[in-house]
Order: sequence, then structure tokens, then C-alpha cells
Amino acid sequence: MQILVFHRRRTVPQLENIRYPYISLFQDNWDDFGWRCRFVATLHRSEEEEVDLGPLRIAANNDQFRVDDPPALLEELPPRSASLGESVAYYRALRALPAGLRRRYLNTMRDIVARPVRRERIRDQNLWNKCFMRESSSRHALDRGGYYIGAHFEQAEPPNFSFEMRLPGASGPHQLNLDFSQHNDLPNRTILLIGRNGTGKTRTLAGLAAGLMPAKVFSDGSIEKMPRASVEPEITLSRLIAVSYNAFDEFPLPRPAGEKAPRIGGVAYKSRGSYKYCGLRNADGAITTNEIGQMLNQALEPVVGSDRVVALHDALSTLLNPDIASALTDLDDEVREEAVQSLSAGQRLIVSIFSNIVGFIEEKSLLLIDEPETNLHPGLLSTFVAALNETLVEFDSYAIVASHSPILLQQVPARYVRHFTRNSVDRPRVRALDFESFGEDLGELSRRALGLADPERDYTNVLDRLFEIHGSAEAVAGLFDYPLGAPAMAHLYGLEVDQEDDL
Repeated sequence: MQILVFHRRRTVPQLENIRYPYISLFQDNWDDFGWRCRFVATLHRSEEEEVDLGPLRIAANNDQFRVDDPPALLEELPPRSASLGESVAYYRALRALPAGLRRRYLNTMRDIVARPVRRERIRDQNLWNKCFMRESSSRHALDRGGYYIGAHFEQAEPPNFSFEMRLPGASGPHQLNLDFSQHNDLPNRTILLIGRNGTGKTRTLAGLAAGLMPAKVFSDGSIEKMPRASVEPEITLSRLIAVSYNAFDEFPLPRPAGEKAPRIGGVAYKSRGSYKYCGLRNADGAITTNEIGQMLNQALEPVVGSDRVVALHDALSTLLNPDIASALTDLDDEVREEAVQSLSAGQRLIVSIFSNIVGFIEEKSLLLIDEPETNLHPGLLSTFVAALNETLVEFDSYAIVASHSPILLQQVPARYVRHFTRNSVDRPRVRALDFESFGEDLGELSRRALGLADPERDYTNVLDRLFEIHGSAEAVAGLFDYPLGAPAMAHLYGLEVDQEDDL
């Protein structure tokens, strides 16, 4: 299979002596600590059909592979070549090809995942570590890419790590274990951080982001504000996605694309972006609440034109309905715009969230989502966890969600809930629930986990007073226009039992 290497522009040169199928490689100027091995691959199956495969790195003869005078048409790569896709998405795209064509491509590109023995061709450890293994997504591709192309792959274990962070002014640290391990077939993709406002949930998510990624991927201004945090043991993620449409979120911001790269040992440190922030703040940290519509279009359009549109359609079908999902993912701009205009503010927000997630997520990503209930009505919030879990399963990923919503708490097993509280001396405490939250009554969850209802001020106090006046559960129930709910009736019947015991 021929290989066309070109440079300076994304338009593939047209050569007379080229044969289909062929591979085009855009020779990137990306610099990995002095190594330039990065290319962007496209497989041209015919004059009408091409498959975008994405970034990869190529070495030849234990050195970087470069073409000095592109465009150049090669019959094969140089001897002792080896290549590796930059993320699992590269191998997922290859999976869609016919088996024979996929094998030809992988052999032509001397792919390491397809034949691990080719790894031995890269003996220079600086070339391997600073170039091929630079991105966490590349390390994950090496382990898991074989799953998509019928080659050897490592089994992916659910994340299990401990986190510690001390906030300024607190009398003790926030300490929590985050174990996503499967237990008795219970849903295990989401861990919920629950607690009242002021208990440190939002800042814990921000600290997690800072602790899980190298500091150099963040802007200097935002990372300087982060409290010191530790994650043990160190875990490997392909992507970290921070989501918050709260105006007061504290997630660190990514280093701006045009910002001069910091230097390590005299070499500029850059990243292709294993971290994504989805929120209201721009690169300067300013709030941009008036740009939600623009943010939605920017997130939606790239997914609609990609192979991820089915995953987005499925999530939006769960959140909204199949007809709206189909319109929002239509290739026709006018159909899509009309569908967007029909959405409420909360619906636009949730579509923006999931468009961003589906557009960036890779296998073994971790999502950090802060207070999704802030702008969502209860009906939309109740389907949020279901749609989120569908997406997480599709991409074999996990999420940590901070919330004070009993609606979300009701949908997460207690094993995967961490309860945040503070005592009278401002000492934070994070512990497991001592009761089952999954499917529990919302009022009970509000009282036991969130302390949102003081027993002297909630509806039970009113029922106690009415019972003293009217003397029976049925008499009190008859005072209302409609039948009382189960929790209220259970409380009244309990008062009757207590009354009989006192006689």
C-alpha cells in the first residue's frame, strides 16, 4: 500500500501515479521534547471514499521518521520502522474497516499494537518515553488498542485510588477512597459526592483534576490557586473531562493553545490535550453565560459529522426523546438549528454537556461533573444518570459527580456514594452512607443525607399538630384536597401506634 507524505497544508496533493487504496500522512510540526514523529493519517479507499484515522507517531531506524522534501510518495516505510496511534480512537476507527484492508494498513504502517515485537525497534528510551509515551492517551492505546483490531490487549481494571486534600482554613484534610470496582452487578460507573453546600465537594473535584493531571497542562493562573492534593496510587487515564456550568466552579483551566509553553530542562513542554474543561469560563477565567448557544453549536457540530453521532443520538434519546435527538444530530444545519431553538435553557445546557463529553471521551476516561442539578429541572435530572451511564458504558469510562440533589442520590447505590459533612470546628469528614440510597424515598434521603429538613420545621411537624387536633390518621388525611403520599401516611399511622401504646 502506497504512502503519501505531505506538509504545510491539509489538502492532499493529487499525484498521477497513485494507486487506491493508499495512505496519506500529514507531516505535523509537533515537537515532543525535540522529537518530531507525529503524523495525521487518512486511508483513501477510492476517489470518493476516505477514512480519517487520526494522529499517530512513527519511528524509523531508532530515530524520528521525517520526509525532508514533501510531498513524497513512498512504496513502504523505511526499514526497522514502528508506529503507534495516539489514542484508542485511532484503533476504534480501524475496527470499522474490512479485516483484510485493516491488516494491510497495520502491516504497511508497522504498527506496534498489531505486532508488539516491533516495540523492540525503538531502543532509544528518550524517543520512547518523551515522544511515543508522552500522552496518557498513547499509553492507553498501547494497552487497549488491540481490543479493537483483534490483537493482544490488557484487561482494563476499574479505577481504585485514594485522594487527600487540605483546604485553606480547614482544621483537617478531605480524605476519600474512590473505588469503582464491580460488586454484585450493581451499576458502578458513577461515584456520587453528596453533601450540603459548603462541605467541600466542588473544591474536591477541582483538586482531583489538579492531582490527576500534570500541572503543566493547566494555565498558570488557575493551577496556582489549587490546594495541594495527592492521589495514590498513581492512575493512568486516557482523558480527564471537567464539566461545570456553575458560575462559581473552581476547576483549573487548560493552558491556552497560543500560550508560550513552559520549559523543562530547557525543552518546551506541550500537550495535545488529555484534559478538557467544559464550563462557563473562558481562557481568561471570565464568565461567558451569554454564549451558551455558541458553546452548544461548537460542541454539537463536530460530533454530528463524526462516527460518534450514534453515541450522542442514544444519549439525547434517553434525555429528551428520539425525534428531538434525530433532529439535533441531523447533518442539515437548518434542521439542527431549528431543533436547538425549540429547546429550553436547561435542555440546551444538557445537550451541550453531552456533546462535549461524547466529542472528547475515549476509553478509560474519567469525568468530573459538578452539580449538574444547578440548571436542570427535576424531570431532566432524573434521566441524567441513565444517559450518563449509557455513555460511560459505551466508552468504558467512569465519572465522579458532586451534588446536593436527592434525585441523583436516589439513583446511585450507597457503595458508590461519599457523604461530605463538616463538624462544629470546621473539620471535614467524608464517609460512606450507613443506609441504602438506591431507590430510597426522596424525603428520607433529604433528611438523612443532606439534613435539608429540620424535624421541627418540615411537614412532619405540621402533621403532628394536626393529629393532636383531629385525633386520627384518616381524619388528618381528609383535610387535604388529594390523597397524602406514602411517607406522610406512614408518619400518621406511626402517631396512631404511639397513641395506642400510651393508653
